[in-house]
Amino acid sequence: MNDLLRIENLEIAFVERNQLVNRPVRGLSLSVAPGEVLGIVGETGCGKSLTGLAVLGMLPEGARPSGRITLDGIEQRIDRPSPLRGDAIAIVFQNPGSAFNPVFTLGQQLAAVIRRHRRMSKAATRAHILEYFEHVGLPDPARVYESYPHELSGGMLQRVMIAQALVCEPKLLILDEPTTALDVTIARQILRLILSLRDRFGFGVLLITHNLGVVQEACDNVAVLYAGRVIETGPAAELLAAPQHPYTRGLLGALPARHAKGTPLEAIRGSVPANLLGMTGCAFADRCPRVIDACHQIDPALRPVGALREAACIRVGEL
Repeated sequence: MNDLLRIENLEIAFVERNQLVNRPVRGLSLSVAPGEVLGIVGETGCGKSLTGLAVLGMLPEGARPSGRITLDGIEQRIDRPSPLRGDAIAIVFQNPGSAFNPVFTLGQQLAAVIRRHRRMSKAATRAHILEYFEHVGLPDPARVYESYPHELSGGMLQRVMIAQALVCEPKLLILDEPTTALDVTIARQILRLILSLRDRFGFGVLLITHNLGVVQEACDNVAVLYAGRVIETGPAAELLAAPQHPYTRGLLGALPARHAKGTPLEAIRGSVPANLLGMTGCAFADRCPRVIDACHQIDPALRPVGALREAACIRVGEL
């Protein structure tokens, strides 16, 4: 099967006054097949959201991207907003409360998306939006259409945001921490909704999260990011059952569900490096419980650890 999305050797540098000040994404490569849910997981500062924004060409000011991103075999520009944004590629942000303009009704805001990408009459546009409100399980779609953002709960707003992302029938849906602002029950409902819509419409999903519980419930495959690079990848069930990289093991060790009641959680000491310029060796070496001298000299590339799995650690197979 051909890849729907392919990211090859993505680098994102930040420049101020013509001086390189940081490179938070370094040689990142991954792919998403049609209908696949790929989870991108890692701590804050690992480059997850920047990667999603690069696909849309929505990087912040000062960013200097390089590399290659293709959608359905067509190469995309990554140094400017993609003309496919909101059309073939759509995104659901993590905070539905701040994603909508408070002075327009939700119907007006979704209609603006359709007008930008489709030629439809006003009546057809309204009917199309109401249909997608039904797809995402919103009660009384006509009332929601006329509502302002502050009149809906967070869970309902998240459903509206998903409807907004889907009204132009995208091939790729990017989800940036879609359940962070929701309580556990609503978050689970949203995940099940996304999977059912994926099954119905066949789009691929790039799911950005720090929550390994979300990965376990929703993802087919997972890419673990650390310091702007993919350091482990593979089928979600296999990777979570038997992680090969010490960082992935550390993330799993901090999950309450994996510990007996009353036992302390295992924390990863330190934090993600804020700046990697001039750093040599493995970026995780200073935090790794299994570090050896060679880790400070060698920056390991991904290598196979099974038929469908890879990990970037010089001690893979020893641990």
